[in-house]
Amino acid sequence: MRHGDRSPRALSPVQRWTSKRRAALVPSILKGETSVQEAARKHGFAVAEIEDWEERFLLAATRCNESVEKGSKSVSSAARLIAQQP
Repeated sequence: MRHGDRSPRALSPVQRWTSKRRAALVPSILKGETSVQEAARKHGFAVAEIEDWEERFLLAATRCNESVEKGSKSVSSAARLIAQQP
């Protein structure tokens, strides 16, 4: 794995599904690179579980956007909101 490469394909199958790892999978679903069903089958999760990750990711992204719009001086503070999602 290259340094900084967080694509789902670059992750070891034995790694625990941390929030960072989930956050790497969800954008690939949103971009249409894979489907929720395909990701669930490939990684052994229920479709509903991955859909929940997707919903949490989008909620966090909305909160980040609101934070930036309200004058947050740091995009990193907004990014921390996404990483804090369970």
